[in-house]
Amino acid sequence: MGRDPEYLAVVREVARFLADTPEQPVEEERAAHHAGMAGLKAPDVPLVVDLTAGAVPARLYHPVPGTPLPAFVFFHGGGFYLGSVASYDPVVRVLVKATGCAFVSVDYRLAPEHPFPAGVRDAIAATRDIVSRAGDLCLDPARLGVAGDSAGANLAAVVARHRRADLALQLLVYGVYDLSAPVLPRQSDPDGLVLDRDDFHLIRSRYLDGADPGDFDASPLLADDLAGLPPAVVVTAEYDRLTPQSDAYASALRDAGVPVTVVAGDGLDHAFLSWGGFARQPAEAIERIGAAVRTAFGLA
Repeated sequence: MGRDPEYLAVVREVARFLADTPEQPVEEERAAHHAGMAGLKAPDVPLVVDLTAGAVPARLYHPVPGTPLPAFVFFHGGGFYLGSVASYDPVVRVLVKATGCAFVSVDYRLAPEHPFPAGVRDAIAATRDIVSRAGDLCLDPARLGVAGDSAGANLAAVVARHRRADLALQLLVYGVYDLSAPVLPRQSDPDGLVLDRDDFHLIRSRYLDGADPGDFDASPLLADDLAGLPPAVVVTAEYDRLTPQSDAYASALRDAGVPVTVVAGDGLDHAFLSWGGFARQPAEAIERIGAAVRTAFGLA
């Protein structure tokens, strides 16, 4: 399909920004990431409330206050060391609008200060807490799911294994599911763009800090207990180096008897959830994600 001209103009600006930005200490990179995310277009959500989930901060987004709705516990991306509830606020608002569901975004602890399994423990505890308080938060306890993008999809997949009896759906967006795999090579881009850095090894070592990359809680693709997991909506991006892992995880879920819907982001790149407000091509993919979720939850 390829990138359409409008979308191509957007990602060229992203590539230019990355090329002009030198490697930075983690705290400076986090600040730059937050500043960049703050410029994203963010739809209005009628009810937004800060709270605590488990032992970490979280934020509830509810599109129809007073009405129990299907909901997701959401884990942001950022390579396990970037991102926060605050920086991902625009992305979560986009997903709320697209799906019609409530979301609880979780501020899990980040590497390198808090390496694996700290983030996993936070994600599991936060999900357990939200499940127990679903009625108080006006969430439908029969239609609760987990969601995440990139590193957050890894966490969502791990939580789904641990809390499968509590969950009705997984929404996994361009995730990384096997940290034991070799560093993913960068493919030749048809438009000559470079939208990431060759730092997968650094991200992995920073997160794992010597832990076994074959641990199922680090690499859910390797898990041998996928049967009985909740249905999954797996989202890919055509020009994403992680897409082979998404395809492999979708296949592993299907082989285990888990219903899977794949939303293919044709002509798109990793992180396209951030760019739907600037170009029609990612906006249409976000609409397809919303449609898949609404179908899975039986929403009009």
